[in-house]
Amino acid sequence: MNAAPRHVFTVDLEEWFQGLTSTNRDVARWPLLESRVVAATRQLLGILASRRVTATFFVLGHVADHHPALIEEIAAAGHELGIHGYFHRFVNRMTPAEFDAELARSLEALERITGELPAGHRAPYFSINASTPWAFDCLARAGLRYDSSIFPVRSLLYGDPTAPRLPYRVPGHDLWEVPATTLRWGGQNWPVGGGFYLRILPYAVTRWALRRLQAAGEPIVVYHHPWELDTGQRYDAVTARERVTHYAGRRGLADKLQRLLRDFTFGPMRDLVAAQAPVVAAAR
Repeated sequence: MNAAPRHVFTVDLEEWFQGLTSTNRDVARWPLLESRVVAATRQLLGILASRRVTATFFVLGHVADHHPALIEEIAAAGHELGIHGYFHRFVNRMTPAEFDAELARSLEALERITGELPAGHRAPYFSINASTPWAFDCLARAGLRYDSSIFPVRSLLYGDPTAPRLPYRVPGHDLWEVPATTLRWGGQNWPVGGGFYLRILPYAVTRWALRRLQAAGEPIVVYHHPWELDTGQRYDAVTARERVTHYAGRRGLADKLQRLLRDFTFGPMRDLVAAQAPVVAAAR
């Protein structure tokens, strides 16, 4: 019997208000909003530790600069650190020069804390898509080894349903793209890899979908935000869409994460990327 493929658990480390499109544009307001990222992240770290799972944390540079002790705590627990931009801005609304500056500031924020440059990046809102082919040039110039910003689905905010579903080397670069997990079913791609979809779907559906992918030999890339575990956080000014996308399903999420980490074996993204080079070499 073949060994199960290496699956990946990833975390987009950001404050609750940085993920809301209605508040993330008003950076000047951020100091007026309650910071809750430390307690929520520690709750997640406890869940990961209980299952002995090492994850990849894509860290927002703004969070790193304001909570360096939290970043040290994550690194001390053995988790991999990547970058998630600095101000949680849509990449597809930036110029290449603006994205270069965002990457540099994010990398510097983490290097100041850990003394090391991260290898991986994930764009806020999965906002690298078919309209931003130049983004891979920026990532390569910044010295990054892999990206995980492509979501091969179509949604209200993000996605590129024409993109490959599985990890691939970006043409023209020594850079790997590791898309968020989707299930190909009924002629289209369905998101099943975490976030809102993990919260809203019955766990039995998530487990069925991921087992189907595992049986096909496909790696699973799950993503999560610490604020999704924070059932005590309230903000009355959310839009109708945000009330669903950011708040629905939080109550049962901790139990779903425990079951997910029990039923599947996860590691950091660096391990999955390291395993890709021999596969490519063998195919040549």
